[in-house]
Order: sequence, then C-alpha cells, then structure tokens
Amino acid sequence: MIKVSIVRCSHYNQGDVDKAIRQALNLIGGIEEVIKRGQRVLVKPNMLSARPPERAVTTHPSFLRAVVEMVKEAGAEPLIGDSPGGVNRDIAKFWEVCGYKEVSDITGAPLVNLERNLEEVEVPQGKIYKRLHLPRLALEVDALISLPKLKTHNLTLYTGAVKNLLGLVPGLGKSEFHKRCPQPDEFGEAIVDILAAVKPKLSIIDGVVGMEGNGPVSDDLRNIGLILASTDAVALDTIVQAIVGLKPFDVPTTAAAVKRGLGIGDLGRIEVVGEPLEEVVMDDFRLPSNAVVRRIPKPILALIARGVMVKPTVDKGKCTQCQSCLKNCPVEAISMEGDYPRIDYRRCILCLCCYELCPQDAVRLRRSLLAKLWI
Repeated sequence: MIKVSIVRCSHYNQGDVDKAIRQALNLIGGIEEVIKRGQRVLVKPNMLSARPPERAVTTHPSFLRAVVEMVKEAGAEPLIGDSPGGVNRDIAKFWEVCGYKEVSDITGAPLVNLERNLEEVEVPQGKIYKRLHLPRLALEVDALISLPKLKTHNLTLYTGAVKNLLGLVPGLGKSEFHKRCPQPDEFGEAIVDILAAVKPKLSIIDGVVGMEGNGPVSDDLRNIGLILASTDAVALDTIVQAIVGLKPFDVPTTAAAVKRGLGIGDLGRIEVVGEPLEEVVMDDFRLPSNAVVRRIPKPILALIARGVMVKPTVDKGKCTQCQSCLKNCPVEAISMEGDYPRIDYRRCILCLCCYELCPQDAVRLRRSLLAKLWI
C-alpha cells in the first residue's frame, strides 16, 4: 500500500500553509524519510506562465516557501527551478511575477535556470522518446520535489504531479512534444517518458485554490481547501482525480504511467491518510469541456472529433498584436491577417499552446454547435 495524505487548508496565510504541509508530510512518514542531511534538493513548482499568485495558474509562493524551509530544516540544500513554455520567456520576469524571487530572497534558496547545461539521458521503457535532453541539475541532485497546482487541462483533462514534470523540458522543447504528439494519449506517453527518466522523491499538490472548467489558465477558480502529498506521483494524481470526478485512466498521463509500472493507479492499493477520501469528493467540480469527448468510443470519435472539439479563437478586443500565439504554435497554424492572428483549423492540432501562453488572455476557447450539444 502506498500512502497519500489529505489535509485541509482554507487559505494561503503562511503559518497555516506551513502547518498543513508539515501535517501532510508527517502523515506519510515525514520529510526526513526522503530528504537527508547534506543532500541537494531541486524544488520544482508549476510556473506555467508569468501570472500573479491570485490567478491560481502557478504554485502559490507561500506553498513553495513552506517546502523550501522544511528542506532546510532537514539539513539539505534547496534549489528552486522550473522552465516555462514559449519563446517569450524573460525568466527574471517569471520569478518576480509568480512571487518566487521573494521566496528566494527570504529563504536564501537560489533560483536556477533549467535551460542551461542540458544532458542527453536514456529513457528506460521510453515509448515516444528513447532519449531526452534534460537539465543536468535535475539529473544530478539527490532528490526532486514536485509542487504542482491542482488544475484542469483541456488537452489532458487534469494537470498534476506527473504532468508538472514537463517543466523539466527546456521551454522550446515543449513545442516539439506537442508537435510530435498531437493526440492526448501520445502526449501522455511523452510526459511519462520524463517520469521514467526523472522520478520525483516527493510530490505535494497545492489544492488550496485550484482551477476547474477549461484550465489551465482560465478564470474558473475553485476554493478547494486541500493539500495532498505522496512519494508516488501517480498515486497522488489518482486520488486527486477521484476527488474531482475523473477515473484514473481518463487521464492519459496516469494511464500511461500505470501501464509501465511507474506508479499506483488502483484505489484499492492506495492508503489515504488524514481526511477520508469520501469526505472531500466534489460532486459538482466542473471538468474541461473535452472531458465528455474523451469518453466517446474511439471509432465514433474518429468520425466526429473535429466537429466536437473545443477550439481556440482570438478575442480582438484583448489582443495587443504581440504575436505570442504565432511564435509559440508548434505547427505554424497561426498567421497574421491584417493586424490580428488567424488560426488555420486545418493545421491546428488543438494543443492549446496559444491559449496557455497568451500574456493578455486574448485566446479564448470556442465550442462548435455540435460540441455545445454534446458537452
């Protein structure tokens, strides 16, 4: 039996977050079970984009600070690192806006750039990638702690402990992942290739304020009030999926990881400690629009997929013509038509990079008439 802890935490007051995370870790044996004195530890938040903490797009800085301080208490050396996606990436701006520079200043933990000093590594059981170029630091540290944000995701339905590892791939490399793996199941396999190469020693999910609906950058925030932790990233994701109303194999990363034996996805083999699972399940949690599409039998879906998928569209009222969507499209499906971007849906692979990385939130999601009937 693998343990997953569930602890309630209603807001981001630093004292309350510290207490809740400590309790979550103690329930699974304590941080000393995975972190030893003198070790170097990479603490990886979810830094998807340069958005302030109140947007709930990124791991909250109080959450990151609590974990960094606990690593220091254990006598280890914490390093804070992540690699955001896209081509317009002023990493210093990301650190500042997301609140992580302040955490670094307070704790003394250095911010590290994961796009330098890459090393080619062989992927055990690799399905999409037999070899990956990953940060040497992530391969050399004694432990990796993953701090994902509890959010929905229109492509993979849910983004959590396993998908957070995509941030170990240098920014532009993420576009290659989408280009090579346009389908959710393929994309899930590619992310699990990263898990096979670099497994986190510990994962702790920031579910104090999460995101529902069409994540991972929407305004549909949800006061979930939970912090969850486990040494098994897959088991942790499995429990979160049960809480929000997803079956484990609905999510491509979980399905792929379990099939390869990289984690536990069977609720019967997971011991939930802390809050009982049945008391935190949210029956009214709003899943992404594409969740229903994922449950359509594949032969039928192959015939109607393009008609029911939710598609990105440009809101000209918000667009500032920065061309971020154009520059970040992995298949060059976006061009400028006059002053505004135009999306060629015949080429679009629905990776939603334009939606995730638009700094003005000018890319919105549109449902076709058939999608509105189905979803």
